[in-house]
Amino acid sequence: MALLLLNEDEIRQTVNLSEAIAVIEAAFAASAENQIKSPGSFHLDFPEVDGSVEVKATYLQNAPYYVIKVGNQFTNNPQINLPANSGMITLFDAATGFPAAVLLDNSYLTNVRTGVVGALATQYLANNEAGEIAVIGSDQQAFLLLKSLIAVRTVKRVTVWGNTPLDADVYARRMVEDHDVNIEIAPSTEAAVAAAEIVLLTEPHLSPPIQAGWLRPGTHITALGNPGGNLPVLDSRLLDRVDMIVADRPSPALNAGTGHQAQGELSQLIRGKIPGRTRTDQITLARLQGLDWQDAVIATLALDKALFLGLGQRIEFGLPQRHPVYGAQRLQ
Repeated sequence: MALLLLNEDEIRQTVNLSEAIAVIEAAFAASAENQIKSPGSFHLDFPEVDGSVEVKATYLQNAPYYVIKVGNQFTNNPQINLPANSGMITLFDAATGFPAAVLLDNSYLTNVRTGVVGALATQYLANNEAGEIAVIGSDQQAFLLLKSLIAVRTVKRVTVWGNTPLDADVYARRMVEDHDVNIEIAPSTEAAVAAAEIVLLTEPHLSPPIQAGWLRPGTHITALGNPGGNLPVLDSRLLDRVDMIVADRPSPALNAGTGHQAQGELSQLIRGKIPGRTRTDQITLARLQGLDWQDAVIATLALDKALFLGLGQRIEFGLPQRHPVYGAQRLQ
């Protein structure tokens, strides 16, 4: 038997954002129909090095693989020239239990699926013609969120704000290299938001947070949690002004702020079980933390594409030896 080993560079060759959007959108139906086994996660903490490890397992009914994901966050790593976040995803044959592949993605696939889900939520909630985009954040999630949105919507203009002017400049240059998009750097979060019809928010600790008075009528906001699970902080007065809130998981995570309850889940919206925007002047909000099954879906897509493209290194491993037969059949 053989185990397929894929590194991050190879994984980046496998995932097409349009394909990823299609498989994630289709899988939301399975999530709504209780076809997913996900026992939750467990954590290991390493306080002496400011590190933590999270392990999750997921299986979608009738899928060829079940998936175990390991995510590491060691915040002191940059001091020794290593990234703070790393991880891998292991896929096992659901019929035999034997390992099929190890994906050393360093959280790349998690960032992809997070961006894809954010783009889906935006597509379902924003006004159809909205194309003026503000990006608040300049990390990898913000990059893949905008790239995913470009795959499903015509983007007229992008205004980006980053923690530093250098962060925003690097983000803008990377985006222009990949897409023919009109992008500029905002002098402030207020300037970016005030000019936007869609706000993509990945920065969890804005100071001050986005204010209600900055928003145009009809604005949509997609707020993504970061790999540590922290959702961006939103001002309570902004939440008072929002007409519809959609989350990606049931209560208590539906609660988008003190006294502000989401009207439903993204899976319900995609399946047509709850209405979306009903007026062009409504302000809508998607608050997304990410769901374990999304990693399983995107990892399966990556493995299927890698097998098709002939990527990765195959490692042969022998089957475990059977124990000797005892009793009447024992060899003499």
